[in-house]
Amino acid sequence: MTHTSASLPCQTRHAIILAAGESKRTRPLTLHRPKPLIPLLGKPLLAHILDELVGLVERVTLVVGYRADDIQAYFGSTYRGMQLQYVYQQTINGTAGALQVAAGVVNEPFFMLYGDNLISQVDLLAVSRQRYCMSALRVEDPRAFGVLDIVDGRVVRIIEKPANPAPNALANPGIYHFDEAVFSALELIQPSPRGEYELTDLIAILAQHNDVGYAVCTGHWIPVGTPWDALNATLFLLERRAGQRSLINPAAHIGHGCEISGPVWIGQAQLGANCRIVGPALIDDGAYIGAGCLIERSTLGSGVFLGDGCTLEDSALTAETRIGTKVLAQSSLFDNNAEAGNDAQMPRCQFDDPKPVAYTAGLLPQTTLCQRGAVLGAGMSLPAGATLEPGTVLFS
Repeated sequence: MTHTSASLPCQTRHAIILAAGESKRTRPLTLHRPKPLIPLLGKPLLAHILDELVGLVERVTLVVGYRADDIQAYFGSTYRGMQLQYVYQQTINGTAGALQVAAGVVNEPFFMLYGDNLISQVDLLAVSRQRYCMSALRVEDPRAFGVLDIVDGRVVRIIEKPANPAPNALANPGIYHFDEAVFSALELIQPSPRGEYELTDLIAILAQHNDVGYAVCTGHWIPVGTPWDALNATLFLLERRAGQRSLINPAAHIGHGCEISGPVWIGQAQLGANCRIVGPALIDDGAYIGAGCLIERSTLGSGVFLGDGCTLEDSALTAETRIGTKVLAQSSLFDNNAEAGNDAQMPRCQFDDPKPVAYTAGLLPQTTLCQRGAVLGAGMSLPAGATLEPGTVLFS
């Protein structure tokens, strides 16, 4: 297959993002919000996806359903110079059904993406070189994916979750380049055994009369299918930001004896005496950190309160979280307004199953991706002195 330099200009000006599902697997993060609004490093998941489209496309069509009004209220009609339009998937009947609702509003070549995967602009450029093209991902275990069936350098179909994939099998990460002709092809798709119309079936239909190319991913690909994936995505974005210079708001109060090392971003926050901050770390406006705390590779959202003597490692605390004194949180995620009492413990351990499927381009080691502490859903309260087993997800 021919590979063209990514430096050539991209001619595609439209993207479709599928963002209609309720996503029960990401509960409790999606009990009170749609998945595209899951906060990652202070911005919604969908915003990070849209950021990769800036400079490439002029228009984005969002296929929405679950809590659609929340998404539209947050993003409105434009985002960083791109026009946004919304189409509603009334019946959730599969990914092909989701794409079909955009028929009639798109009449040009387009990228097609999922609203729950962090993707890279370099891979968008790569698939834009051919009329029909998709990304391909090298993974450790392809059995959890759709796998590309490649003949003479062209994709002829997608084999869903094969029991015995070839050693060099390439997985389907869900980054596509299509044009408006695919909408008529979608009408040929038959329901799958589970009664849904699957987008992967479109590839076999297109391949009957067209060349369907592929481009191996060279950027990052981070799916957000569980709360643990959301934590890994946050840690990835934090590590990715480590290339930027540190920035501490002049209005921040840094207590006596504090040690700060590595890249850090501290807003108008208050740090007590003798704290140790090890970057990359992000501490947002209005956060209060008590004396003697250790914060390592973690992010604290706006209004977070952290008592004296706490230890946070590889963790994410979203807005208005309140933590008592001498709390340990490792590889843990706290949703909005969650609380933990004094001496609460959330230690982590290494999990070997299921294996993480994220591709972080070397920014996060596999050990980090496999570590789990605890997840506290929005408004949940962990009593003083309580210890949660690693891997616990707590919500009402």
